[in-house]
Amino acid sequence: MKKPKWSGLAYRHWHRGVVVVKSLGQTIAKSLKSFLPRHWPWIAGTTAGVVLLWGLVGTLSPVVGATAATHTVMSTTENVIWGELFKPDSKPILSVKSGDRIVMQTISHEGILADQGDTTEFFTKAGITKEKILPDQLTVKAKVEKTGPGPHVITGPIFVEGAEPGDVLEIKTLKIDYRAPYGVISNRHNRGSLPGEYPENDAPIYTKVIPIDAEREIGLFRPSNGRPNVEIPLKPFMGLMGVVPANREDAVNSVPPGIYGGNIDIKHIGEGTSLYLPVQVPGALFYSGDPHCAQGNGEVALTAIECSLTPTFELVVHKDMKLDTPMAETPDAWLAIGLDKDLDEAMKKSVRESLRIIEEKYGMTKADALLLGSAAIDFEVSQVVDIVKGIHGVISKDLLKDLEL
Repeated sequence: MKKPKWSGLAYRHWHRGVVVVKSLGQTIAKSLKSFLPRHWPWIAGTTAGVVLLWGLVGTLSPVVGATAATHTVMSTTENVIWGELFKPDSKPILSVKSGDRIVMQTISHEGILADQGDTTEFFTKAGITKEKILPDQLTVKAKVEKTGPGPHVITGPIFVEGAEPGDVLEIKTLKIDYRAPYGVISNRHNRGSLPGEYPENDAPIYTKVIPIDAEREIGLFRPSNGRPNVEIPLKPFMGLMGVVPANREDAVNSVPPGIYGGNIDIKHIGEGTSLYLPVQVPGALFYSGDPHCAQGNGEVALTAIECSLTPTFELVVHKDMKLDTPMAETPDAWLAIGLDKDLDEAMKKSVRESLRIIEEKYGMTKADALLLGSAAIDFEVSQVVDIVKGIHGVISKDLLKDLEL
């Protein structure tokens, strides 16, 4: 489907509609394909076919979503932790069924960390009025103990009924809303992709507040030397989505990602996408945090545009699916995720995962998949700043559509 010549909020809502129609359409299409092989090309390729699918969606959708519930989780002090991940014995703040939806408030840590000083002063100096500072940020700074070395404020955990170790939890990101009209980008001493070189002059921190225009969906980057402002297109996503790791030691720091997900920081996992995680403990104990408004692959300074967001998730337990590592899906691609402290090893893991995906979903041999990957799969650096580095291979669904099993 061709992108219309719109921008900002109008395009964002159009895109949400396309994601929903495409997802439902694909499900219904697979069923129709087995019953209507002679007429399938017409159904799939014409305007009349789209109308037919819309009619079926309208007929079936009340049945599909009849038992699903929607829960709202506020970012109150009892619902968040700061600096670490939840543990296997953490008390859930909510219990949900597979297929339920969660509207979850999340809080950015940028602006409330100790090296940024007084939060109100930090933002007002950058032109953000007191009235526009998110109250939950001030509350967390004043009342929530920072119990781990990581910077992240994390909301959760959510107990998902029926989820057991060996299952897979699918986290569908249905929608993301902005909570505050600003974000922050930071570079810190001995952090980022160039530790020891930046910040300049051995400064402990160099940070910039980014005003957010939610209607136009841009962030305003203001150069410090008087050069014209740069408008950064916003593409919000949650940098940190995870299940509780089985090993308590993996939860002591919120920074490094792992097989449990956590701080994966892949910019493609925004609205209309799914993250699949191998469940580690009973109930999965889902959590999220580290909200981003925009990020470049690599996240080279240290942070993206960190901004407080309210995502809407749908949590689905898969009993017939096996995973050893996180995997993600967008409307157009599969993401083969590789994680390791060594970037070369992360690359190897991502390539191996891409071979597994292509073999299992499209029936191609791994040897052929490796050759195909060399010609047609982009391997991108997710981030190099989270202790455990990330690579993700972007496997086009359109490329392999004729091989789908």
